[in-house]
Amino acid sequence: MDTKGIILWVGFAVICAVIYFLSRRMKKQIEENGIETTGVISRIEDEGGPDEIDLHYYARYRTEDGEEIEGVLSNPRSDLEVGQQVRLKYHPKHKANARLIG
Repeated sequence: MDTKGIILWVGFAVICAVIYFLSRRMKKQIEENGIETTGVISRIEDEGGPDEIDLHYYARYRTEDGEEIEGVLSNPRSDLEVGQQVRLKYHPKHKANARLIG
């Protein structure tokens, strides 16, 4: 492999590490400081290609200050259905980031 290829792979690895670190940090912040609420699964979208399934689950919920949000769930379960009520925590500063609880 030439130098250019090595640099590209190292760059890719660094980007992946940064994304992983930020994701773990957000999860920890939601677990420690998240605000609990009740929401409803609003939609489930398959964003995969013709040969793959990549489901994204969204919930609609009200924040403490009364704002209605549709946020993506970072830890969905496969048994969720549109219209189903769920308990969740959202990040107080990044309100569209939510995690299921319970």
